[in-house]
Parts: sequence; structure tokens; C-alpha cells
Amino acid sequence: MKKSLLLLAIILLTFTSCTVEFSPNAPWRDVPSVYSVIDPDEDTVWVRVQRCYLGEDNLYNYSSIADSNYYLPGQISVHLLAWKGVRGEHNSIVGTNQLVDRWELTYTERPGKPEGNFPSGLQPLFYCVPGPRFIADTDCLFQLVILRNPAADTLATATTTLVGHREPTIHLRDTVEEILVNPSLLHGHDFRFVKGASSLEWNPVPRGRRYQPFITFYYRRMQDTCSLTIPGGVYRASGNMDKIGPFNAISEDRFLSLIKNHLKDNTDSLFTVNNVDITISVCNEDLNAYINSLDRTVMGGQETSTYSNIDGGVGIFASRRSHITVNVPADSFGNPNNLPQRLVDLGVGFYGHF
Repeated sequence: MKKSLLLLAIILLTFTSCTVEFSPNAPWRDVPSVYSVIDPDEDTVWVRVQRCYLGEDNLYNYSSIADSNYYLPGQISVHLLAWKGVRGEHNSIVGTNQLVDRWELTYTERPGKPEGNFPSGLQPLFYCVPGPRFIADTDCLFQLVILRNPAADTLATATTTLVGHREPTIHLRDTVEEILVNPSLLHGHDFRFVKGASSLEWNPVPRGRRYQPFITFYYRRMQDTCSLTIPGGVYRASGNMDKIGPFNAISEDRFLSLIKNHLKDNTDSLFTVNNVDITISVCNEDLNAYINSLDRTVMGGQETSTYSNIDGGVGIFASRRSHITVNVPADSFGNPNNLPQRLVDLGVGFYGHF
């Protein structure tokens, strides 16, 4: 009797382990992978479109076909549409049925990753140059439409809104809080390490949800000016915030330790620079959600869903913009000579200032 029960358990386990919830030979379905992040401060919009599903045949056969995960020229067309928007709560944009402008993107190929892991050759891309109206129309709802040729039926669509801007209302000696308003007027504003950290404060911009500052440190080796860009922390904002900060972007100790590690093998004589450039990168809600989904780590290798706003495919259609302040004095506790001296004390070759 015990032997019979054991045999029955083995048979049931065998059948259970062979059960699958999907068919590897299911009918072919065209699923595009779309990636596009538009920036109103850039003159060109780029869209990357690839295939997720390689084809109906045995997938091993497709590994020898270089373009099996690409759409060949003429197979699809990519369009960018701008719909008149109406501002809602917290500067959100609701689209209307009034079409403001439309652009058909051009197919091109650009070099891919040249070396290292997963090098690649020419990569297919679609692009357009919207023109100056694009910057002025940040209150539009932008739609990406991918059509399958020659029938021109819709393959995938997506919508997003642009990160907005504020009109400048600052004066000559206003604080760094205006870094997102008019960076060109910020020359001479102090960037100080206060109590061991670089303190930044700024006004949020419409539809800006994720902010990250970057500090670019400059130094000179012989006749060459070199640089090191150091990322600060990430700050996520809700839609109804009037001001962000003061925000400790990066500690002075970390700032110096990263410089020391970057130059640890240096044998040249280096000149220090008492100025930095500050860049703040801003993402809209779509890109913020996408990055957050990639940042999630689950113990045990459990699958996590990646955010996608592509209807009919996978990927992301979102917006960002960067704001740059150049030539900002990087003092420490208000002493212009303190930070350069600490750079000299790192022992990586600094001996002078220019």
C-alpha cells in the first residue's frame, strides 16, 4: 500500500511539473519596445524603436540575423503630435482635441556601443527638429504615434507632458534657489559647503517630480583643463510644493574623497580651481516612475514590474530638462582659500591655484 501511494505521488508530481501557463509556440505578435525622453531645451527629439518579439519561427534561427529585433526602413513610421492642453491641479496638463502641431520623424542610423560588454554596430533611430515653437508649447500634451506600414494601422501610442519653466523674477544677488529659473544670471552666486555639506535651495518647476544636482569640479594638468562630475542625492517632489530645499546635495568629505580616488594614481603637478559648475536634472512624473521601478530591489530575485506608458508595446515616453549654472565659487565656510588648501592636503598633486 505504501509503495502504491509513493508511486501515485511521483506520477502526480511529474504531471504537475510539466504543466505550463503559456505556449512557447504561440502565434506571433508584433510588440515594439519604445524609448524616448524629450527635452524642451534640446533642438532634436530622438526615438528608439525595436521589436520585442523576434518572429514565428524557432528563436534560435533568429540569433544569426543581425536585424531580427529591428524594424527595417519603411516598415514603420513615427509621428509626434502636440495637442492643446488645459492646466489642471498642481500644473498638470489635460489634453484637448485641438491639434497644435505634428511632426513625422526621419529614420537614421547612428553608431552604437563601440566596445566592452555587448558592443553593437549601427543603431536605427527616428528623429525630428521641432523648432522654436516646441519650447513655447510646454503646456501641450505630447503624443507619440507609431504606425505599421503600408497599411498605416496603429502599432503603439504614448502620451506625456513636458517639464515646464518659470519666468525669471530674480535680481543680481539672489540666492541659488533660482538655479532653475534663469541660470545665466547666476554668475557670482556662492556655492558653499555649510556645516560639511553643499546646501542648495531652488523653486520647483511645473511637472518636475525628480531633481538631482551634479557638481562638476575643474582642475588643470599641464595645459589641459580636466573635470570630474560628482552626482548629488535625488530629491522627489510632489506637485504642490512651492519650494525645494535647503537640500544637502553632497557632503564636503565625499566631494574631496571622490576627487582623491579619481586622481589616486596621478604623478603630475595639478592646479586647483575654486569654481564649480552646478547642473540640476529634472524629470517629469513618467520618467520618475520609470526610474523608480528600475531602482527597486527585491530579495530572492523576485520579479518586479517595470513602469511603461507605451500603449501597445513596452518602454517609456517621458521628458526631462537640465539647468546649468557655471563658474560658481566653491568656498568652504566662507573662506575662499579653505577648500583649495584641503585639495592640496589630499596629496594627489595639487600645489597651485589658477
